[in-house]
Amino acid sequence: MTSYVRRSIDPRDQYRRWIDPRHSSLRLADVVTYLQRCGWKSLPPDRPGMLAFQEPPGESMNGRPVCQFVPDSEDYDNYAMLMFELITGLAEFEDRTASEVIDDILRQSGRESPAGTAVRPGRPAEIASR
Repeated sequence: MTSYVRRSIDPRDQYRRWIDPRHSSLRLADVVTYLQRCGWKSLPPDRPGMLAFQEPPGESMNGRPVCQFVPDSEDYDNYAMLMFELITGLAEFEDRTASEVIDDILRQSGRESPAGTAVRPGRPAEIASR
C-alpha cells in the first residue's frame, strides 16, 4: 500500500497566502479618506494612538457607538497588523473580501489599480456604500 505525506504548514504561516500583502502599504490619509467617503463618522478617540470611526449610519450597541479603529500614525511597529485588523473589520461590515476593500482604497487614492497599474487622475473611485 502506498503512503503519502502532506506538507505541513507552520501555524504561524497558515494564513500568510490568504492575506493580501497590500494591507501593510496602505497610507493613513488614504484610509481616512475612504472611511469618510463611505459615510463613517469620525469620533473623539477613546484610546491612545487610535482614531475612532463610527459605522454608518451611526450604529450603536448598548448605547455605545460601534466603531472601527485606525492607527493615528504610520510609524508604529505594529502598523501592518493594525491595518490588517481594520481592513478585516471593514470587509466584514461591507460583506465583501478584504482585497476588494484594499482595491477601492488604492483606486480612490489614485495610487494603484487592482492590477497594479496606475489609475488615471480624475477617475471616480468605485466605493461600495453598503
